[in-house]
Formats: sequence, structure tokens, C-alpha cells
Amino acid sequence: MLRFFFITLSSSKKSIIKKKKAKRILVVDDEEVIRKFVKIQLGKLGFEIKEAEDGNKAIEALGKENFDLLICDIMMPNKNGWEVIKEVRSNPKTRDLPIIVLTAKNEDKDMFKGYELGASYYITKPFTKAQLLYGIQLMFQEEGGESIEWSQSTP
Repeated sequence: MLRFFFITLSSSKKSIIKKKKAKRILVVDDEEVIRKFVKIQLGKLGFEIKEAEDGNKAIEALGKENFDLLICDIMMPNKNGWEVIKEVRSNPKTRDLPIIVLTAKNEDKDMFKGYELGASYYITKPFTKAQLLYGIQLMFQEEGGESIEWSQSTP
């Protein structure tokens, strides 16, 4: 069943919402334009975003900081996304971290490999903002969090 969530921008609604700690997301992609797009779109919704341009920097960041979600490309220099997922799942500190794969690898065998290694959700490039936000919504609902309100028309 598909669910759609809408963001309310009225000032009266905002005034009664209690401030909550922002969910922290690590975005790993060697393409700066992808990282920036994700950061801008999710930043508008109140997420705290950290960027890493390759798998080595992602593993380093995960060792130093706590995140609520990992969004990871597959085809990257130094350490690819498959290796990142394996390391995340083998580390007791990060093994339960939700992982969204965001990649140009769009064949079934790649998607199945992603899920077999421990990806929580798989999105292929090119992707839409709605696809990304829907995946994030699923990840945070699965961990028992509150719904994230969003609209496909959100600027």
C-alpha cells in the first residue's frame, strides 16, 4: 500500500511542533552533484547531512560519528559500496544501521546482491526526489520512528 505524506508550511503548525533532534544521514557518492542534491533536498526537511566521496571516507566517518541512515553509491574509487555494506554489517556498532543503496547499477543481479549483503532499500539512478524521500520514509518507519511529512511538490 502506498502512502503519501504532505508537509504543512503554515506558521501555526510549526509553532506547536516540538523540536526534535535531527536525524543524521551519511551520504556516500563519488559524484559531488549527487551528494549536493541529496543534501539540499534532505536539509530542507530538517535532516543533518554529512558527505563522504568514497568508501574509505565513509568507513572513517562511521567510526567517528553516529548516524541514523547511510545512503551509499556502489561504483566508487578506493572502496566500493559493496565493501562498505559488508563492513557496516560486520561491525557491531553499525550492523543495524539502515542502508539505502543509490546507484546506477540497475540490473536485477545487482539489486539482489545489494539486498543479500544487507541493503535495506535500493534506488537506481537516475532517481527522483520522491523515490529518495519514500525510501527514507520507509527506513525511519521501520525503526519505529515517526512519519516524515513530505510532498512531491515540496520545493
